[in-house]
Amino acid sequence: MKLKTLLGAVLALFALTQVACAEATGASEAKEGQDYSVISGAKGVNKPEVMEFFSYTCPHCYNVEGFLHKWEPTKPEEVEFKQVPVFLPQVAHLTYGYYTAEVLGVLDQVHPAIFNQWHAQKKIVKSKEDLIPIFQAAGVSQEKFEKAYTSFAVESKVQHAKKLAREFKVMSFPMFVVNQKYKVESYENLDYMLSKFPIEKAQ
Repeated sequence: MKLKTLLGAVLALFALTQVACAEATGASEAKEGQDYSVISGAKGVNKPEVMEFFSYTCPHCYNVEGFLHKWEPTKPEEVEFKQVPVFLPQVAHLTYGYYTAEVLGVLDQVHPAIFNQWHAQKKIVKSKEDLIPIFQAAGVSQEKFEKAYTSFAVESKVQHAKKLAREFKVMSFPMFVVNQKYKVESYENLDYMLSKFPIEKAQ
């Protein structure tokens, strides 16, 4: 009886050890080549960070906004989230509009309004002039809009956005870049990829 008890204890301990090892080796659910890829030449940063490259013209970007709207308030505090509008020459005013809203402190109102007008209302924001009513609805006068739109601060942000798109080889959107090194390839578990994955890769 004692031998059987001892043997049972040893087997139980072995089983617990195997489970612990499995949990340790399976801590990350993400698989390279399936869930993410390493961006060639990217140096990366040692802090949890997520960048989304998007365009207001993109229906997929509009669709993912619903997820981001719910995810951002609940994301881990240490994960920094940035959105980068992709500069497209034919709709350059949209990138300028995004950073104009950021400089004027009305991005929370203007950003969803542009998306909503373009996709939900099916009203194309064709020019800088089409942005003016959107900004006015956010409490910004046309004069203030014009001044900010052509400012050095906005121009600098637009140029930086172009630089980031080149650095991370943005060819389609939405595109999520984690810790300035990893491109999210699968959206099946997007909450994990934007929340836990950046923290794991920063360690």
